Amino acid sequence: TLAAKTAADVVGLARRAEALGFSSVWVGDSVLAKPRHEPLTTLAAVASATDAVGLGTAVHLPVLRDPVHVAHQTATIDQLSGGRLNWGVGVGSGTDVEAEYANLGIPFGERGARMDELLDVVADLWSGGSVDYDGDFYRLEDASIGFSPATEPRIYLATSGFDPDEGLPRPIEARLVAHGTGWLPIAVSPAEYEAGLSAVRSALADAGRSPDGLDPAIYLDVVIDDDEERALDAARRFYEGYYTAWDHPLSDERLREIGEFGAAEAVAASFDAYADAGVETFVVRFTAPDQRGQLRRFADLVR
Repeated sequence: TLAAKTAADVVGLARRAEALGFSSVWVGDSVLAKPRHEPLTTLAAVASATDAVGLGTAVHLPVLRDPVHVAHQTATIDQLSGGRLNWGVGVGSGTDVEAEYANLGIPFGERGARMDELLDVVADLWSGGSVDYDGDFYRLEDASIGFSPATEPRIYLATSGFDPDEGLPRPIEARLVAHGTGWLPIAVSPAEYEAGLSAVRSALADAGRSPDGLDPAIYLDVVIDDDEERALDAARRFYEGYYTAWDHPLSDERLREIGEFGAAEAVAASFDAYADAGVETFVVRFTAPDQRGQLRRFADLVR
């Protein structure tokens, strides 16, 4: 039953998204915190069932793995798919993710510093040549995966809320400058996004990198329904089952802060506001049980 559901709800839905003209399909990641398939393996299955649609992770938690395996897997899927991988990465947050790190023997407080080293290692290994690396967390001697990705995957760095008064946290800014070719925040308003994007572009320019090389993206939760209360209730039920550590029930006001829920016209207006703020790539998660119905309504909205 699960295999049939996976074929229909994961691979089949990805094929439907490609047929509707969407540019990419994305998967999330957990090892232990939430029950779901391993993301890169899932994308390999999607790659074999599709022709050209992009493949993305929103977001992969690479620090939960060894960087050599991460480099090997990402380069492999990019090769197998003909250069279609968009690698969205983050470190994760919340008590369930903290427990996940503990069960895997990785100190939760080290995840940011480990991410910085891991991205260095992966970038070096993607060259296909021999790598020597001596960091605080990872050490390699004459290591090589022996090949490169088909086209070096774009690295989308995920961030949470942005406070325009405080600016980007220094570690996040440094990570974006060193490795980011995409910015993928979640749960920010159009005004916050515009201020954040300006800060990201300024940081890149100050470091001698052209801001034009950055893909400004955003991760948005969406439920389209002519009845706003019904859309909010669907999202509320989703969050209650998905984010069990949150304080529930979520108020309507709180829901409106973290997603776009309501009639197609209202959702479209919100997307226009984000586009005006500089967003060029929208990564959408439908927080409702009827994924195909939501995809169809969203396709109509995009048209």
